[in-house]
Amino acid sequence: MISHLLNSFFIGVLFIDMLERRFPTKFQNIIMSVSYNSIYYFSKLQIYFNQFKRNLDTFIDNNPNLLNIKEKFVSILSKPETEQVTTRYVVKNHKLYHLSDTNGSNPDFIILSWLSNDKKCFNQKIIYSKNDDILMIDNSDIKFLLIEFKVGDNQTFKIDLKTCEFNYYIVGNKFTKDFFIFYIKHYLHFNTNIKETDKCSLKLIDHDVNTINLDLSDKNESIILEKNGYKVSNTTHIKDKE
Repeated sequence: MISHLLNSFFIGVLFIDMLERRFPTKFQNIIMSVSYNSIYYFSKLQIYFNQFKRNLDTFIDNNPNLLNIKEKFVSILSKPETEQVTTRYVVKNHKLYHLSDTNGSNPDFIILSWLSNDKKCFNQKIIYSKNDDILMIDNSDIKFLLIEFKVGDNQTFKIDLKTCEFNYYIVGNKFTKDFFIFYIKHYLHFNTNIKETDKCSLKLIDHDVNTINLDLSDKNESIILEKNGYKVSNTTHIKDKE
């Protein structure tokens, strides 16, 4: 079948080549005429089609039943081909594991990861217990000007909660000492062991240029993101809406 088609194609090419060689002037005129007519009739057809489409859209928009069918059809076509995939990661001893690679018991916390709507990075939701709300997930409007995590007296690390790879600015995310130790080990590749006696602290400059200094111990001091504000321990800082 394929060989037959190839033979027909080559015969057609040879026939056209023969016509071009024997009747060069007439052949060129025919080609020009066919090209012009093709462009002309295609343009006419396009005009008729656009006019028909406008009339059809007007007719549908003036008919509630047809408009409802059109909207449902468009809604079906606009749905994503696949559902949003959420990956679960377990953080144990400040190391990240895929949930399938561990039994998931007694983790430091769990990270739910999914691709953002703009497909630029992965949103990261931190889960510490079953009581954490994982159904209401929303981006926080808070953006800190500076976050520095300090270990001991000499080692200071800049923390970025949003990069081209991930976004931790999710409502309800709670950032504790365990989270920051995980962060510097996983993202900043800090391999030195942190002892329980090492003093850990946090310096934060918020959206209102307020400076917060927080000592982080095993008492679970934390920063909790809200939609328009955040909490540090028992102190609430609310962002005024513009």
